[in-house]
Amino acid sequence: MLTDQQFLEAFDAGTLEPSAFDHRAHFRAAWLCLRAAPFRDAVGRLRRGLKRLAIQAGQPQRYHETITVAFARLIHRQMRYLGHTTWDEFQARSPELLAPDLGALRELYGADVLESPDARRQFVPPASWNVAAVDRFLQEFAEYQARLDVSAAHDAAGPSAAGAVLPPEPVCVTAVLVVVDVQRAARWYAEAFGFDVAPFPEQPPYRFALLSRGGAELMLRAAERPDDVRPVPGWTLYIRLAGGRIRELFATLAQSGDVVRPLRRMPYRDVEFEIRDLDGYTVVVSELLEEADDIPSALEESRADP
Repeated sequence: MLTDQQFLEAFDAGTLEPSAFDHRAHFRAAWLCLRAAPFRDAVGRLRRGLKRLAIQAGQPQRYHETITVAFARLIHRQMRYLGHTTWDEFQARSPELLAPDLGALRELYGADVLESPDARRQFVPPASWNVAAVDRFLQEFAEYQARLDVSAAHDAAGPSAAGAVLPPEPVCVTAVLVVVDVQRAARWYAEAFGFDVAPFPEQPPYRFALLSRGGAELMLRAAERPDDVRPVPGWTLYIRLAGGRIRELFATLAQSGDVVRPLRRMPYRDVEFEIRDLDGYTVVVSELLEEADDIPSALEESRADP
């Protein structure tokens, strides 16, 4: 069996055997693309690979835009719910998505929509996603994919396409916060989110600290002067949780922190709150909860505002 890296490289290169690319292989390709990049970029990568496989199989008409995008959305939601997992763990905990009859999608759409020519040609959102925020995303996504298609066609026609060399691939992008007191800031993030702290130098006063837990990292750097700490308006960090304990965390942080926005259920099904850390940076904390009816809806609140 190919490793994750080998599978993704073969998928990108179009060297996987089309006849062996079954539903489980589709599932794995989507999971790997989504694990490697933000949703929009991941789906662009997935589309290109699937279209390439369909062409190699001599059946370009088999590519289905709605199934590709909607299925990727379901997998992405499941990934956020489960948190960091291996491929074996993820598929073992997602049997409903692995069902070859696409039951999870048919529950959203019904057979008539998925079988329509329009759904095969362009992404058709299910009725349950028809809110303003999703509509804006769909418009932006369609424009983005159109640009990708034009770019891919241009690259394929160019004489240098075969020998093109991609830039080095980033494996991690980490935020660096300038703080007044590294030790104090590190303690706050460690107590709130369970980060392990690796400070430098070994004894305080610390000039720097690397905070890490699982695949998440954050760097703290000491300001030369307190005036150098200048949080900009809006979000500085977006922290996504797993484990279903966001209510508990909000209750704890709300007692001692500066709450910017209380716990709310968002239109895209995440639950979020915003809080300022000790240096004034706005931190968004988010988690996908399957059961969140007890949490007020941000969309309903916005509609109720005069």
